[in-house]
Order: sequence, then C-alpha cells, then structure tokens
Amino acid sequence: MATVIRRSTREDLFRVFQLVRKSNLHRLPLAARQRGFFPVWGGQEPYYGYLMEDAGEIVGCLGTLHTRREIRGQLEEFCEIYGWYVKPAYRNQSLNLLMPVIGQRRNKTIVLLTGSGPVYELCKKFGFKDLETALTLFFPLPTQARSVEIVTEPWRVAEYLEGADLRIFHDHKDVPCIHLVLLPRDEPGGRPIYAVMKTMRRRWFEHFGRVLYVNDPGRFAALLGAVCWRLCARFHWFFMVGSAHDFAGTRPTTYTRRMARPIPTQFLSNRVQAADIPWLYSQPLLMGYPLH
Repeated sequence: MATVIRRSTREDLFRVFQLVRKSNLHRLPLAARQRGFFPVWGGQEPYYGYLMEDAGEIVGCLGTLHTRREIRGQLEEFCEIYGWYVKPAYRNQSLNLLMPVIGQRRNKTIVLLTGSGPVYELCKKFGFKDLETALTLFFPLPTQARSVEIVTEPWRVAEYLEGADLRIFHDHKDVPCIHLVLLPRDEPGGRPIYAVMKTMRRRWFEHFGRVLYVNDPGRFAALLGAVCWRLCARFHWFFMVGSAHDFAGTRPTTYTRRMARPIPTQFLSNRVQAADIPWLYSQPLLMGYPLH
C-alpha cells in the first residue's frame, strides 16, 4: 500500500473526525475536536498534525499542538502530541506519522501526555524522558478547624489575581476547569492561594478533582485538612489528586497516599527540564480528554 504523509490543515477537520469517531480514541464531539484545529497560546504553526493518506483516503492521523511558553524568562517552543490513530491495515506504517514530529526536537520541546503502554515504550527508544511518574491522592478528612473562604465564582476569582496568575486565568477561562481562590481568615492580607482544578473520573462512578495548577503548593497543602472535604462535597469528588512532584516537600494536613502512574507522561527536549513543563497548557485538557 503506497501511502503519503502530509501536514494536517483546518480543512481536514471533518475527515479526521470521521476517522477517529469510530475508534476507541476518546470519542470527543465535533465541537471539542475542532479545538485542535485552531492556534492557541501563542502557537503560530499553520498546521495541526500529520495525516496518512492512501489514494486520497485518510487512514491515519497524529495531532500536534504548537505553543509558546515563557520558561525561566525565555520564550520556548513546544509541540504536544495527541490523538495518534492509524487504521489496523496500516499500523505497520504508524512510525511515518511520528518521525516528522521527532525531527523538530532541536528547536522545540515535544510533550506526550496521553500515551498508551506500547506508545510509551516506543517513544522511550527515541529518547523521550519521563515527565510525571507518580500522583499524590488527598482524601477528604476534616482534620483542621481553620476558617477558610473558598471563592469559585469566576468574576470574583479574577479580582484576587495579578501577574502570571491573572494571565493563567484568562488563558483558561473558556476551558472546562474550576478556578478557585482560598483565603485563610487567619492570614489577613496574605497572598491569595489560586488553584486550577478539573473534574475527572477513574471509573464511571468515581469522580475526583485533579489539581492542575496551584501558585503556592506548600500553603495549599497546609490547608487541605480544612478545605479538601469541603471541595469534595461541593464538586462530588471521592478524593483530590495532584502531581507528586508538585507537592514534594509539602506537609498536607489531610490523609494522603502516593500512587505510581501505570504509564508515565513523557517529553523530549534539550532545552527544558521536566519541572518546567506546566500541565495547564495541554491540548487534551483544552479538548476535554480524560487526562489524569
């Protein structure tokens, strides 16, 4: 079978949607899939991934999101891989979709947050490193009597933010996330604790809250005994989850458990380190993938 690899443009949106909707590849609605065909967060590349064609029929696709982020004062280029699917008859040519992305490694940091087991092992052979390897679970036990105001109304949250936090809020105000500010009443005048969270699920009946960003992990962890159970009750979560790396060295005031990720997320870069890569600027998050 003679196939052709080419860049994916906005005109390919519906044909890509038709290809993946019959697969097991996160059956997102067309409106959500459409978000992958528009530039966001400083990205200026005129294409949105790569396609495999056979006689004009799309038989495989690999989505990419190109963004620019300021890392330690420098503007860095990122390319995130997502939505890699090839029809079974063409699986032996799947690597042809990945190689053009890997070819960008000199100038960009390549990120993969949604890989499967086989994809993880494959990318490891190409030099990808582990990004997130473990999670910390926070359980809703009321172990503190501290009084904390929890602000979740978006118009009020923005009033407490400035600088980088305010930019994050505006970058994600149309993304299905929960923005909240914690105001400990025993710290009048203290910096508001800002967090971005997302409701996810491990099983269909087991919802949890994923901490995607917090501006002060130490103070946030110190308040969990007073607010974790309240947040879980408000949003119907069984527990809360954060990256173990983000909360390393903190002292959570509620019961916690460390859990290794079955499949670590990955990145490939000669420019930035794992700790520099924020979860917030992720295409799966933007589109509504069940990102854990």
